[in-house]
Amino acid sequence: MYTQGRIGLGPLVVWLAACSGGVPEGTVPVTGATTAPTLPASSGVPAPVSAPPTATTAASASASASATSAGGAAAGGSEPGDARALEPHTGPLATFHDALGELAAGRRHEHVRVTWLGDSHAQADFWTGTLREVLQRRFGTGGPGFVHLGFKGYRHGGTRVDTHGSWRWRPKKPSTTEPSGDGVFGLGGLLTAGYADEPWASVELTDPALEGKRVRWELCHKWGDPRGEFLLEHGPVGSPERRKLQAGARLGSLEHLSLETQGLGLLRVRVTDVHAEFCGVVVETDPKLHPGVVVDNLGLNGGRYATALSWDPTGWKKELARRPPDLAVIEYGGNEAGDPNFRPAAYKRNLLSVVARVREVRPEVSCLVIGLTERNDAEDRIVPVRDVQREAAAEVGCLFWDSYEQMGGKGSMRVWQADGRGADDGVHLKPKGYEELGQRLAADLLATYHGP
Repeated sequence: MYTQGRIGLGPLVVWLAACSGGVPEGTVPVTGATTAPTLPASSGVPAPVSAPPTATTAASASASASATSAGGAAAGGSEPGDARALEPHTGPLATFHDALGELAAGRRHEHVRVTWLGDSHAQADFWTGTLREVLQRRFGTGGPGFVHLGFKGYRHGGTRVDTHGSWRWRPKKPSTTEPSGDGVFGLGGLLTAGYADEPWASVELTDPALEGKRVRWELCHKWGDPRGEFLLEHGPVGSPERRKLQAGARLGSLEHLSLETQGLGLLRVRVTDVHAEFCGVVVETDPKLHPGVVVDNLGLNGGRYATALSWDPTGWKKELARRPPDLAVIEYGGNEAGDPNFRPAAYKRNLLSVVARVREVRPEVSCLVIGLTERNDAEDRIVPVRDVQREAAAEVGCLFWDSYEQMGGKGSMRVWQADGRGADDGVHLKPKGYEELGQRLAADLLATYHGP
């Protein structure tokens, strides 16, 4: 459930149980004057992707965009011999589309990266997972990307994430908007630590598309005491190698341990000392051999724009620079819509600051701002938040995708609940609802792509 307008994990528990084999333990509540260029909507909402960032009017969606809403796999693209396939893309998605074109043509030997910052709508990885699946099916599988380790009540598509024993995390409230400690929590904004009851945490690959491929694993961790240690198990699921890691004099900074497996594998950490903290594990194919698309899901329950801004900027940008995105997706707003004292100016400043922080790492990154979804308890507060999002997106040249209109506007959550797409809480969606939004989003992202 949520409190004070905060989108929490509670409503997701039933769905996670159905999808991952059990009820997660330790769930916690987490949570315009100018018109932005808007993605052509697969539901019929007009808006051109190729419009310049200062566009104030939208043309009708193209016929090709309308025809792709069934699954996104056929969206965009060029016919054999189409001269457009050789031309650079233009508009706010140019970097992303050009990267996909290079990948599809076999000229790219690095992954096309999508970084998704968001709230609980993202953390469950149904929405983001559907986008990942559609893009990887068409352009190549790059693996699951960033995965939290030791974070109870968490799931990630293409993997089996298990946690045993007692774990805690920093910040204690992951969705906090206030600075906490040194603010260096890794790419996903969260450090986890097992402290009792023989704690261990693991990530096991389950995506059959990774069978037979060289897979790279990068474990991010942090030592807080020279006595810290943990046991690492890594390799084939049935026979992983085991070794002990000890802190020594390496304290206070993030460390990254690189490993490899051939095909599906497993990584498990067994905590023998409370001074080891984990900031996640990145799992992806070797891009020199198997380049593809990677979608890093950085959603946190209860997340807001101010949540991302509470992390140490230098530390977070250093982590993002290790995997610079071709497309940055910014998806917050649902929690702000629950605030009775919503302040548009402050909210807009935060949105612009998050985009600016990403662009400090990669100035040419394509940028997409996703508008908030409908929620029953805030029907009259959705549009003001949505309008600020759209206005801010226009100012910085990001595209805007209107989830609220995609659902059908005011009152649409009740329709989605009635047909099994909306959750009982009237705030979240059920997996089929998120999957539908993911299919529509993927189709619209590719509607003006003209590569091979």
